[in-house]
Amino acid sequence: MPVRTEVHQLADGHLCVVTLDRPEARNALDTATITELVDTVDDLGHDAGLRGVLFEGAGGTFCAGADVREELADGGRRRTELLTLLYEQVAHLRMPTAAAIEGPAVGGGAELAAACDLRVATVSSMFRFPGASFGVPIGTARTVGQVGLSVAKDWVLSGRDVPASEAEARGFVQRLVADGEALPTAVTWLEQVATHDPATIALLKRLFDDHGGVRDRLAFENDLLRAQAETGSLPSLDNDLPRTVRPRWR
Repeated sequence: MPVRTEVHQLADGHLCVVTLDRPEARNALDTATITELVDTVDDLGHDAGLRGVLFEGAGGTFCAGADVREELADGGRRRTELLTLLYEQVAHLRMPTAAAIEGPAVGGGAELAAACDLRVATVSSMFRFPGASFGVPIGTARTVGQVGLSVAKDWVLSGRDVPASEAEARGFVQRLVADGEALPTAVTWLEQVATHDPATIALLKRLFDDHGGVRDRLAFENDLLRAQAETGSLPSLDNDLPRTVRPRWR
């Protein structure tokens, strides 16, 4: 199976470690993997005893992004729909989330890490937001709030490799650790948060997202991606999006 889960028991409740397990493909996200991730996260969202979720990748790579080798009969429409659903699911989980990043986190992998509350990265890891290289308008919704407008433009428009040290300096990575230490460091943070009242943590997460505008930006970006998947071309803000989400430029 391309996704593994492991439960860590706590004094009150438990944590779940979700592992992307396609090391032969650098944990790239094909449709089957995304489908399993979506089902897994949906189940976790209904787990009353869950106190935290951690995402990691097997084999020294966090995630190489969407699987460009996958043959897509529908042009990628279904896979895009699943990816947007996954981004929303992770962002809206009521319990704290963390990403333990070893190696590259590219494209959809970088987006998955960005969707988490905490990012722990090893010194040899890196990030890349290559949407512009593939004609896909993604990468703005979270980064603009996490690293600021200017840095987000640098990373997303260039699609360059961002070393973990730079990501940590810009605040995207909250913990920079030695190789092999990402998982235990992220687990320690989740265990600390788990000592607090779950309802309060859930409310605080919602307040952070609402105050930061994350929900609205994510919904807008996902509408763009779905419109592109539907039409097969770069979406028009004037013609392809409903009036309720079009930006008021005029």
